[in-house]
Amino acid sequence: METRFLIVRHPETLANATSRYVGRGDAPYTALGAQQADLLVSEVVSWRPERIASSPLRRTREVADAAARQLGLCAVIDERLTELDFGRAEGMTFAEVTAAGLEFDFERAEAPVAPGGESRQDIYLRSVAFALEQAQVGGTLAVITHGGVFRSLLVHLLGLSLDAIWCFDIRPGQIAEVRVSDGHGALVAFRRPDADDPETADDEPNR
Repeated sequence: METRFLIVRHPETLANATSRYVGRGDAPYTALGAQQADLLVSEVVSWRPERIASSPLRRTREVADAAARQLGLCAVIDERLTELDFGRAEGMTFAEVTAAGLEFDFERAEAPVAPGGESRQDIYLRSVAFALEQAQVGGTLAVITHGGVFRSLLVHLLGLSLDAIWCFDIRPGQIAEVRVSDGHGALVAFRRPDADDPETADDEPNR
């Protein structure tokens, strides 16, 4: 059986532009993000998936719902596709986290990144559970999600280690197409629709 995944990170938000850790909360698109949203909807529609799944958060759901309407589909909301829970660091910049004296740790996979939050292993395990479930169905699926889930899905589908999440530069508006056949994943495409635009190609790095 073959399953094709189109994994999409949401457009740029104000939190991305100001380097704030926003996981379970939400943030509006920037002007660039609004442009990316239109491009991402077009990309999803042109790919013509059989199914669309989305995180429940607005920054992903708007793209998923718009694409689903054009395709005559209903986007399925799945809590497992929600971004990493940053706990007490939610909404803060790294400087604010440091000033507040909060422990913040992306290094250890099993430890919460911040007090009251999730670990990298937590988000990986729920992402894998989603991917395994979808692989049992097969066909084509567009997944509109966040950087943490995007990374987790990518390394799982490609058979890489959890620490390999840092090998990919996943910015807002990033797209990856992965083909999984008989349990073996292949990266078919990895791009951003606006990457050829000189005014947007040097967007802020992914955190």
